Amino acid sequence: MMPKFKRLMMKKVITPLMILLATLTYAQGKITEPVKVPFTQTSDGHIIIAAKVNGVEGKFIFDTGAGLNLLTKKFADKVKNLEKTHHFYTGHRATGEELHIDLWNSRALDVGSFTVKNEIFSVYDIDLPLDGLISLTPFKDYPVTIDFEHKVLSIESGKSLKELIRRKDFEMPVQVSNDREIAIEIATKVQLDDKLTLNVRLDSGAGFGVYRFSSVYMKKLNVDPDKVRNEFKPSYFKPEEGNRYYYTELSKMTDVNKNVAIKDFGATFIDGLIYEGIMGINWIGKKITIDLSNKRLIVQK
Repeated sequence: MMPKFKRLMMKKVITPLMILLATLTYAQGKITEPVKVPFTQTSDGHIIIAAKVNGVEGKFIFDTGAGLNLLTKKFADKVKNLEKTHHFYTGHRATGEELHIDLWNSRALDVGSFTVKNEIFSVYDIDLPLDGLISLTPFKDYPVTIDFEHKVLSIESGKSLKELIRRKDFEMPVQVSNDREIAIEIATKVQLDDKLTLNVRLDSGAGFGVYRFSSVYMKKLNVDPDKVRNEFKPSYFKPEEGNRYYYTELSKMTDVNKNVAIKDFGATFIDGLIYEGIMGINWIGKKITIDLSNKRLIVQK
């Protein structure tokens, strides 16, 4: 049996050590300074960032509409210690195609100096010029800012978030869809032509100038499907399936609080769209902070 004085000495040493370790763990879970990652944009407005999966660097689209992180098979084949799990995810593209996807577990995802351990990815054998998609899922606990003017993606600290709130022009409420922390998406309400309010998904992966709506709303907006240009487009993932697209122009769209508006813009209506609407996010402002924890966008025009 350990002598009493040794037990007391051990207690004096171990207790402060445990407190110190707990404090360090807590600190490691926070961001004390914002992490700034430069991005480039394609001609269509897609946001391209560099990231590492298990130490292997690639180029990815930052895609708020992806829901689930995705690696191309070509890139995944280069990543060591990428663990295929027995789990799977069944989802749908916006145009309705069902996708049944196996899930893989990474040891680490690094975006700049920001690291997420045990991040989940899907792997898909698809011919992309990039290495995959990074969704909102890694940022579920951290506000992330898209600065279109300076082309910087920032993961915010508590201090930098307070400064963004101080400088904001307005806030926009969002609904957050979180499916078991595997897939996360955001949506908000907009008003079309001052008469129809829709709940639309906000999708940075759609690019610039993309405003798509379900064709069920054409009649309500006085759009005659027989008098506008239309075409049938096969699915990129499942060529045997497809949807009809109708192209027209709408006079006005605003957020429901009338903080921002666009006028006389091109709109696309789609048969079989599973959302009321889906669109890019650049029309909202030059600098947009996505704060999932508080279900809001913090916007500077």
